[in-house]
Amino acid sequence: MDKPDVDSIEGLSPAISIDQKTTSRNPRSTVGTVTEIYDYLRLLFARVGRPTCPVHNIEISSQTIEQMVDRVLEYPERTKLQILAPLVSGRKGTHAKVLEDVKKQGYVRVRIDGEMHDLGDEIELEKNKKHSVEVVIDRIVVKEGIAARLADSLEAALKLGEGNVLIDVIGEEELMFSENHACPICGFSIGELEPRMFSFNSPFGACLNVTVSVRSWRLTLI
Repeated sequence: MDKPDVDSIEGLSPAISIDQKTTSRNPRSTVGTVTEIYDYLRLLFARVGRPTCPVHNIEISSQTIEQMVDRVLEYPERTKLQILAPLVSGRKGTHAKVLEDVKKQGYVRVRIDGEMHDLGDEIELEKNKKHSVEVVIDRIVVKEGIAARLADSLEAALKLGEGNVLIDVIGEEELMFSENHACPICGFSIGELEPRMFSFNSPFGACLNVTVSVRSWRLTLI
């Protein structure tokens, strides 16, 4: 195939040219295996790919406490924020036991469906409505020398939130961190990407609900 006489082409997906005379007796052959780029693609996806939650479209990654501290300290001094431990995310119920347990642990405030509540007050939630509950671990103003306190508060939030923590930068945005390799909202998890996850000859990384392998084709002409 002759190279086209152009200087630049943009917006087109990569294309692969395959000789029609190329034949294979293996029914599992693909464009990748026939052109011998299959192994390169597996390596590319494993090293460069970024897994994303299929439900919430959030990148699945994990961070250490040190990385979380560094990210928070990027905000200017005097930035106000609160550290929250997410306990319930979009689940129906009154969640009375959850609220009672955190109250016994000495926490005094929770955020329910975006509104702050004092645990000393009577809190009644609609049983058939979905709710989100986060415990206020600490309120912090970014300033010099706050790193140690911030790390301690993050550690407490991660422990209570089972590896997840929410940073509410008051008046600006919210940051969700996780020390698990999972979606911080729904918990969808996936292991570290490896080349074998992208191999159709390996059960590792395969869909658990699909086990069919096509071995023959039949075409009936009417």
